[in-house]
Amino acid sequence: MSSDPMSKARAFKEEVEAKIQKTVQEFAEGKISREQFQLIYARYTEQLTIATMALMSGETGKIDDVKSDGTSTIAIKSASQGKARGLMIYYNKTGTILETLGDVSVPIGVIGPILNDFSMLMEENQRVERQVKKIQEKEWLLLSAGKYTTIVTQFRNEPALMQIQYLEKLHSDFEKANRALFEKDRVSAESLAYPFMVFIEKRIQRGG
Repeated sequence: MSSDPMSKARAFKEEVEAKIQKTVQEFAEGKISREQFQLIYARYTEQLTIATMALMSGETGKIDDVKSDGTSTIAIKSASQGKARGLMIYYNKTGTILETLGDVSVPIGVIGPILNDFSMLMEENQRVERQVKKIQEKEWLLLSAGKYTTIVTQFRNEPALMQIQYLEKLHSDFEKANRALFEKDRVSAESLAYPFMVFIEKRIQRGG
């Protein structure tokens, strides 16, 4: 048996193993979501099986098929990446919606009970943990409470931890920038500064 097919199989196996470790590290660092991790890990596991079978048989045809199938991991990662569709800003003090940025299509009946739970915890001076919920296929909600406001962000696909942390940083900046306004009895949405505009470009004015 020629050593060339074996060298090819070994090289492919080492390449896939390195990609698996990179994927594990990316998830550990919060760069990809759980959903992305599982899709990509499954793809590499299948490739690793092909490499192992090639080492056993000396047949590398399936390795060539994998390399020429036209589906890149980058494309899979991009297609499954969390994309913010819209963001709703809920004013804790009055229990009303201050502003909606982008497109939030989830019914208020889904969000309402969670916001009520947040309000109860705040009244009891308890820590309110963020919630990331899958509401339907490929649709996710992030709810994050601050001192003055709670933000509800709707994502297409599950958001990665780094995306969540970035959005929470914008939320913190939003409350710091508008602290003086929030300390007043009344708050006008038109007077507030919105750091979120860099995250969600399209703004929809709240009616009424």
